Amino acid sequence: MQCPKAALFDLDDTLALSFENPSAEMLERLRKLLDYIPVALITGRDFTWMSKDFLPAIVSSPRSDRFYVLTEGAAQCYQWQSGEWKELYGSTISDEEVQKIRKAVLESVDETGALDGISVSGEQFRRKKAMVAFATTGLDASKDYRYSWDPGNVRRSKLRDAIAKKLPEFDVVMGGATSIDITRKGVNKAYGVRWLAEKLDIAPSEMLYVGDALFEGGNDALVIPTGIQTRQVSGPPETEKVIDELLKVCSVSK
Repeated sequence: MQCPKAALFDLDDTLALSFENPSAEMLERLRKLLDYIPVALITGRDFTWMSKDFLPAIVSSPRSDRFYVLTEGAAQCYQWQSGEWKELYGSTISDEEVQKIRKAVLESVDETGALDGISVSGEQFRRKKAMVAFATTGLDASKDYRYSWDPGNVRRSKLRDAIAKKLPEFDVVMGGATSIDITRKGVNKAYGVRWLAEKLDIAPSEMLYVGDALFEGGNDALVIPTGIQTRQVSGPPETEKVIDELLKVCSVSK
């Protein structure tokens, strides 16, 4: 591996388990990596939640000016500037679009039977500023159930495909262990990669993207056509190894 000019990381099942925070050890690795190259977090999660939970640990780095947070599938981007978060760009989704998405999702659930027999705990829909996220097993499902309900993503892929057919003007992708994320067409991680490359004045091919869902239909797979280098991981332990590799090669090339 050569040192890229920037590194982008997915969050759920890459830096942390779904709906959980990255470990202190993972955050320390990211802080160290900022000493060498710009680092971006690109995720379907919303900014408010992360800014209170674990982002303060990263911006304690003296090179926090190199850190970018692209949220809701890259619908917004934030950067730490002069002691506070600044929104560099952002988009929203309308009430009418949300209703159309909900209708398409519920119809697809009924028509495909993809969730028949599945235990649901808590709310399934979560509206964000620019995204509707559908948690197949509910937002309160246990960690064990989230990771065991759909081996190989067979059920979720079937449901995602049905929703996508009903919503051709939206991007419909799988994220984390249970989520189906829906945004306006083109408001996705590929857009975030291209935007950051332009911001940093480098080519996408000079950057590295690390994620767990680079398979077809996964929300990380959207970045592949940009030409960015990619690294598939199976979860946080493997991501830690990738960052350790980066720290080694980037410290030599600095």
